[in-house]
Amino acid sequence: MSSPIPNTHGSGSQIDEVSAVCVHIFLDITGLINSTEGSAGSADAMLQAPIDSFDIDSLTTMEFIMAVEDEFAVELEESAVNECATIGELANLVRQHRSV
Repeated sequence: MSSPIPNTHGSGSQIDEVSAVCVHIFLDITGLINSTEGSAGSADAMLQAPIDSFDIDSLTTMEFIMAVEDEFAVELEESAVNECATIGELANLVRQHRSV
């Protein structure tokens, strides 16, 4: 099981490694890592916000999902990924596949 790591974005709560890596990949791929929009929110808020609320196109969304699959060496079913509305839900899906 992943150990919690501090949320370095200000809320003081802790998030697990899978969630933290998913947020980092998302920020890196979308370019939000260098913008005020990406740095202003906490990782917890990003995990709960709908992915489509970040105003990114479908190609960027697919690039994000493929990068997550590569990072964690998992292959996620398209139908399961399509049910994920948030980064947190995608992180949960990755955790499920890693524990199988």
